[in-house]
Amino acid sequence: MHAIIAAIIVGILYAFKRRSIMNVKLKKAVRNLRINPARTALVIFALFIGLWGIGSIIVSYIILTNDLNENFLKTEPFHVALTSKNFDRLSLAAFRERAEVESAEFRDISKERIEILPNRWVPLWVFGVENFNNLNLAEFYREEGKKVPDPGTMLIERDGQKISNLKLGSLAKVRAGEGKLLEVPITGISFDPFLSPSSQDHFIFSYVDKKTYTNITGKAPNERLVFRLKNVSTKEDIQALTKTIINDFKHLGITVSKVRIPKLNEHPHQWQLNTLLFLEGSIGFLAFLMGTVLVWQLMGAILARQVRQIGVLKAIGASRVQVFEIYLTMVLMLGIAASVIAIPLTMISGYAFADFVSGQLNFNILTTKLPIQMYLYLIAAGILLPILASLPALLKGTKVTAHDAINDYGIQQNEVGNKVGTIAKLPLSNSMMLALRNTMRRKKRLAITIITMALGVAIFSTGFNVQQSIIKLLAETRTALKYDVQLTLKNPLPIEQALTPFASIDNVSRIETRGGSKGVIQTNTIETTDEATVFALPWDTEMLALEVIQGRWLQATDEPEIVVNQKVLESFDNPVLDEYYTLNIKGKLLKVKLVGVVEEFALERIYIDKSVYDESFGTDQLVKSLMFVVKDNDYDKILTLEGDIEKAIGPSILSVGNIESQTGRMQVLYDHLNVILVMLLSMALLVLVVGSLGMASAMSINIIERTREIGVLRAIGATPKMIYSLFVTEGMVISIVSIVLGLLLAWPLSIVAAGFFGDLILNYPLKFAFSNLGLVITLVVTLTFGWLASRMPAVKAIRVPTREALSYE
Repeated sequence: MHAIIAAIIVGILYAFKRRSIMNVKLKKAVRNLRINPARTALVIFALFIGLWGIGSIIVSYIILTNDLNENFLKTEPFHVALTSKNFDRLSLAAFRERAEVESAEFRDISKERIEILPNRWVPLWVFGVENFNNLNLAEFYREEGKKVPDPGTMLIERDGQKISNLKLGSLAKVRAGEGKLLEVPITGISFDPFLSPSSQDHFIFSYVDKKTYTNITGKAPNERLVFRLKNVSTKEDIQALTKTIINDFKHLGITVSKVRIPKLNEHPHQWQLNTLLFLEGSIGFLAFLMGTVLVWQLMGAILARQVRQIGVLKAIGASRVQVFEIYLTMVLMLGIAASVIAIPLTMISGYAFADFVSGQLNFNILTTKLPIQMYLYLIAAGILLPILASLPALLKGTKVTAHDAINDYGIQQNEVGNKVGTIAKLPLSNSMMLALRNTMRRKKRLAITIITMALGVAIFSTGFNVQQSIIKLLAETRTALKYDVQLTLKNPLPIEQALTPFASIDNVSRIETRGGSKGVIQTNTIETTDEATVFALPWDTEMLALEVIQGRWLQATDEPEIVVNQKVLESFDNPVLDEYYTLNIKGKLLKVKLVGVVEEFALERIYIDKSVYDESFGTDQLVKSLMFVVKDNDYDKILTLEGDIEKAIGPSILSVGNIESQTGRMQVLYDHLNVILVMLLSMALLVLVVGSLGMASAMSINIIERTREIGVLRAIGATPKMIYSLFVTEGMVISIVSIVLGLLLAWPLSIVAAGFFGDLILNYPLKFAFSNLGLVITLVVTLTFGWLASRMPAVKAIRVPTREALSYE
């Protein structure tokens, strides 16, 4: 592949071989670039950084978009999952023969709990599999150990090892069924790209045979049917066919209690990948464009310095086209140099990043060869974009006539115009006023330098602000939920029986109870939400103060009302407030009125008044959830409390569905967004670096243009320290203006970004929050970059001998 790149580059150079003057043009172009090798290297480095960044994104984009989808689709993911206790009346063989069914099997699932570290338990999803050797639907693959687990043992999905000490040969402790504590050997490690990553959702997934499934969970097998349909391309197609199937089941005496239709052909964490690629592509392309600006600055400076040389060339017969070709060759050489360095590294870093993301989202890299056109795109980007960026400067610089060029005497000093008078009125020192005047000499160059730095500041600051918005969400969640740890039982119990095991636990201020269960809301279509937690609580409870984003909160009424969080809305088709729906709790149906939606970082939750719930379902004095309020809410103390609760459960008869603390929720949220936020800040830092390089280039060009001025200053007594201070002050002025502009731009950008991330994870925008820590870090990083960018050319300026500076043209 490198040979192809080399051949294309040679071809480009060959295209410029016109008559015998090619060598002259090349020599002139090379000589121009060698006049200031440090500046040339700076521009090549900036182009390299930009091309490397955007090239890595292109490579990783091609790999990731293809491989995540291919990993997912290779599993033959099911289109529909139906739950019923009457599937013993169904002939699976006959069902598979239906014209619309592509494949089907009974794949049971139950949510239990497993110990991943000492006294650290998380949900365990147990899948009951009929035939491990003949998986034609919802497939998973052997990684280590046995493909088929021995009776009484289980396989676990490989990503679970990242959050646990579970491994091949381990004896896993499982709390299952009605309070049973089991030890289940792990005889194999599987890979299932259909599932969400365990490392992010903090679940463990396991696979067992049907008999072991019943022994562990206490549930009957073959109560969950999964299947794929033929010739479906939309969610509506699946819904229509599923409705027909369910109606046919009714004639067989089969009552379906739950329907699940996942997103069609989409991995559960596809949104994370899409977000990463969008952010990378946008910021990487911006960084590369900023690199091309440096080429424009460089060519503008060289043309300004060589006006007389252009005049001489035209005077001895060179045409404008020939002069244009000399400087165009320079741009080509810069682009080629950057491409030769960047493209090979692009392959390495693109694959490395794809491998990193695949590890985060738990899928395998399958792409081994990249399309040829991708290399062409990279070469075109590395060569054509610098040409386009420098084209205005080339056209303007080569347009000058021979007469005007030969009579040019350097930089005109009247560009500041009326600004000098305004600056002179400011209460500033003479050196500061001189620095301000100098920064205004090249207003276009100054504007571009400030804009590039400001963009870097804005994006960098936005990353911290989004992070602060998440922290604000967590703080508001803690304020809204007046408890620290929640324990959810699998089945409701009498209050005394539920509270007894926790009577002597330390660091508990009080324990409050709620009723409820697991349930689904049936909409006008056959689809329902995924099973949600139904909380039955007094409508005027003081333990909950969630923000209502639509409608209202529960009120005292005899009519059944519900409020849902925004997560429940994912499965609704245009939910309507004050509309009536059917709440299905373990086959018992209740007509309810949807009166409000609350903002909450949690899985699906449905809220209903306890008195109405108890009356409707006959659950008076039964408890489904316990809320622990701590005395000391220090992070470590809450983790200790979780461990104490786990110990108390051990000898009890409680069958626990889940234990969740606010700190646990925070960890899940950060695990979901950490990759994106880190990438956002990293790419923003890249923009800042390129912007700083642009500033260094602009300062370097300013020094070249003011070489004679430096000589005059030295001749009238200015010391090297004074000249150094002058240029560093100019750099600091540019940095400060960039920071102010960048922070102003970060405000609307942060609002948009917070809304974007909120919609992704909550289905509701996050609130804008300003990060004070982010401000401090942004100030320190930007001022440091600005100081370095101005210091390097300033040091060079004071080393110019007075005689050489005064004789400079």
